[in-house]
Amino acid sequence: MKKLFIFLLFVCLGAGGVFGYFYIKDLKEKERIEEIKKGWYVEIIHDDPINVRSIASTNGKELGKVYKGEIYKVLEINMESSAYYWYKIEFKDTEGWIASGRKIHWVNDINNPNDIATPIIKYHEEVYKVVGIDDINYKHLEIIEDTNDYEITHIIYHEVKKSQYIDQYWILYTITDGAGKSSSKLQKIEFEEEPDESEVVDFSEYR
Repeated sequence: MKKLFIFLLFVCLGAGGVFGYFYIKDLKEKERIEEIKKGWYVEIIHDDPINVRSIASTNGKELGKVYKGEIYKVLEINMESSAYYWYKIEFKDTEGWIASGRKIHWVNDINNPNDIATPIIKYHEEVYKVVGIDDINYKHLEIIEDTNDYEITHIIYHEVKKSQYIDQYWILYTITDGAGKSSSKLQKIEFEEEPDESEVVDFSEYR
């Protein structure tokens, strides 16, 4: 019985030690990420792993990979490539370069001291449904922007398809960042209470 007790004691101590090790490791990782977020960093958003390379080139030696959801401190950026932005990051115990597509971003660039990218608006539903025009908000939008300095505005367009006797509305979002770069995206919108004609623009004026 005594031997069994000693065995169980060692098992419990061992399990407690393992739990404590992973708890402390997880706590240190959270502290590390919070420290990184105070400065310039990238969050990986690409579904596929991104190669970390020794130089800012696809010919660079592969040092490892980064994965979706991970966060890394940025040391500098190389914009010489016409296809990619190259970010030099702190990677494990060394430094390396990761690429992000210029047209389709593979990372979210946060707290960049230089506003380099054109902001992007995304949405996931084909139709935006609201009660009335005063209920419009931007909570359903996904914004990709390298700083938090931006403004979103919108215009509502009214289209009448006479052949089908259908009134159709569209909302055009425009995002403008602090550096004056902007982009727009159009989405179909449906109202439970149709807006007054004074609150919308004829679709023929849409460019």
